[in-house]
Amino acid sequence: MSEKIKHCSVQDARQAVYLDPKNQFLDVREKEEFDKIRIPNTIWIPLSKFEIEYLKLDKNSSVYIMCKLGQRSQIAAEFLASKGFSDLYVIDGGLKAWVEAAYAFVGDKNAIK
Repeated sequence: MSEKIKHCSVQDARQAVYLDPKNQFLDVREKEEFDKIRIPNTIWIPLSKFEIEYLKLDKNSSVYIMCKLGQRSQIAAEFLASKGFSDLYVIDGGLKAWVEAAYAFVGDKNAIK
């Protein structure tokens, strides 16, 4: 694993993103998943379109990456590290952990089971 990629809890990610608006909160789930449940104010770039759309991200800001559980987040983080991003965080437990922590979301929490 790259030194550019760290892991963090949903608690740490929430605090970092809400305390500093420069930090980017990225959801890499696919459209069908995102349409059912999402976290407000996230940047949505599905992993299937990541190689093109990652350019929407600011390379100079931290990126906190989330998917349903964490596997796709790791893939996205490795890709971003290869493109020169240096402050990357994979959110352990993904959206499932976020909902279990009772943090804000929009949609049906049953969609992540």
